[in-house]
Amino acid sequence: MLIEERLDKIKSILEQQNSASLEALAAELEVSKDTIRRDLIKLEQKNIVKRIHGGAMLVSREALIFDYQERSSRDQQLKDSMGRLAAEQIKNNSALILDSSTTVEAAIPYLQGKGILAITNSLTHATLLAQLANSEIRMLPGKLHKQQLFIYGAETVQKISEYSVDYTLLGVFAINAEGLFIHTEEEGLVKRQMIRQSKQVIALADHTKLETTGLFKICDLSEIDVLITDQTPSAEFTTALTENNVELMIT
Repeated sequence: MLIEERLDKIKSILEQQNSASLEALAAELEVSKDTIRRDLIKLEQKNIVKRIHGGAMLVSREALIFDYQERSSRDQQLKDSMGRLAAEQIKNNSALILDSSTTVEAAIPYLQGKGILAITNSLTHATLLAQLANSEIRMLPGKLHKQQLFIYGAETVQKISEYSVDYTLLGVFAINAEGLFIHTEEEGLVKRQMIRQSKQVIALADHTKLETTGLFKICDLSEIDVLITDQTPSAEFTTALTENNVELMIT
């Protein structure tokens, strides 16, 4: 029996019985208990089962929904606190670029009353920015990412190069002592140009993004001015920030 067939069979058994012992699963599938243990680990990693002493039980749909809602609420609170701190750095009547990240999105309500000129590649951000009093919004041209509603491509990069702004607010996918990274080159090129056209770059990254990496390098660490995060980084990374003249702000 192939592993995927075995995993499906385990799920089927647990759907019928809600829980089962290692011995019962091993006997039913005619494999060793060690094999069942490995299978249960795989299923637990997918949030399908929960391992208990001597066996496993099915994770209920209600439990999954509660876990998602709890994490979503916690993540939103984290983004909100970082967004607020980022907005506090923006002076009145400034020109700024905002990338398409959800962490940067959280800063937008706190820009109310600052009289900003905002440039963005996010349709979602543009809609929120339009609600700010005394603000001017400019939407970047280019190709539309239909799922995430942001603009990217060569035309986007070219248009960004025509601006000179006071600030760039940038959400971070991955950051380490070598710089900022992302997995997609086209999105990385847009972020790189946003950095180049700004007098001050404010990067926002929760602790899970620190000391990680990605496929495409956006810029060196020295090219950002402020890093806003939610937890104190390691001593090694803090030293790297200091050596590259990056101001660390912790919410």
